Amino acid sequence: MKKIFSTVFVMLLTVSVSTAIYAQKEKSKDELLKEIGTLSNSQKVEDKEKAYQLGKEFLTRFPKDKSADKIRPFVKNFQKYRFYKASEDGRFADFFAAGKEILTEEPENVEVALNLAYGGYDALLKKQDKSFGEDAIKYAQTTLQMMEKGVFPANFAPFNTKDDALAWMYYVIGYFSMEKDGKTSASNFYKSTLYNTPIKKNSQPYYAIALYYEDRYEKMAKEIAAKSKSLSDAEFKAETDKVSVVIEQMMDAYARAYQIAAAENNPAKDEWKARLTQIYKFHKKTDAGFDSWLTYIVTTPLKDPSGF
Repeated sequence: MKKIFSTVFVMLLTVSVSTAIYAQKEKSKDELLKEIGTLSNSQKVEDKEKAYQLGKEFLTRFPKDKSADKIRPFVKNFQKYRFYKASEDGRFADFFAAGKEILTEEPENVEVALNLAYGGYDALLKKQDKSFGEDAIKYAQTTLQMMEKGVFPANFAPFNTKDDALAWMYYVIGYFSMEKDGKTSASNFYKSTLYNTPIKKNSQPYYAIALYYEDRYEKMAKEIAAKSKSLSDAEFKAETDKVSVVIEQMMDAYARAYQIAAAENNPAKDEWKARLTQIYKFHKKTDAGFDSWLTYIVTTPLKDPSGF
């Protein structure tokens, strides 16, 4: 019985090994060409997907073959289709995987980098998924660097113009940097408002900048309080003057956020005005002149928060 069992086991093992070897046997060049031709002409997306995978294999194994020139356009076009279809379907993991694959082969494909940058924000809007935030920052920075060198996409979709695209790249960096680097976040939000686009007329970047100054003020006030006993009068005045400048920038950002929020009928407008009024009165030691100051301050240039 043991001998019979042993013989059967050897037979099964032999069959398994043979099957594995057979399964791993590479298709010949002609076999690949035939399958790619048949599958790529199919109307079924799943068949084209198979043709795409076989096409990649062919280009890897036979890159200099004359047939590669015919297969390469199909592979690139379907690769692009997979990229945009994943975005359209909300399959953001597949979208980023497809985009990274394209950029590995075409590092200066600014169109793909642009869409990946916005894709991180789109995933947040549609799926409440923040997991692509770091990727979004990276690709937004890549896009900005390429566009600064004069490398532009054929079109700026999903945006209408170059300015829209640039503003959104800064906005994406600003948004996803908020938790880790307040200054970088505020500075990029500021840059997003420098273009004549809908972002410039949106209250959110200005409110984000105001929050950055809130944080700066709190930290600076605590630092002064901790070392106040060791400061001379002149040193104390110099430190408090710096704090005053930050408060003024905070007021400026809140003023813009509030005025735009009022025009938007943003539910937060009353809360923001109340905070602005409180800061104004604290800083000026009076609430006199608030309305005229508010009208004036939003006509002046907003300063880059990276300087504070």
